[in-house]
Amino acid sequence: FGTYAGLAANGEIRGLIDREVQKVNAELARVEQVRRFAILPTRLYEEEGEVTPTMKVKRRVIHEKYRALIEEMYGE
Repeated sequence: FGTYAGLAANGEIRGLIDREVQKVNAELARVEQVRRFAILPTRLYEEEGEVTPTMKVKRRVIHEKYRALIEEMYGE
């Protein structure tokens, strides 16, 4: 994989992550389960304001930046 975007777009990688999500979901109550997910084509960077210095996701920033993707996933 030459780039992060190439890795994120690879069907085998998505399948691998999906299988792992399904394994975890089997251990969780229905309300706790991951139902949909997306692999972003780019990493999250502190310099872009997307994560804190300790790599915690800034949810408000991500929600605004990826609003269209989130709405597409959940039909908002």
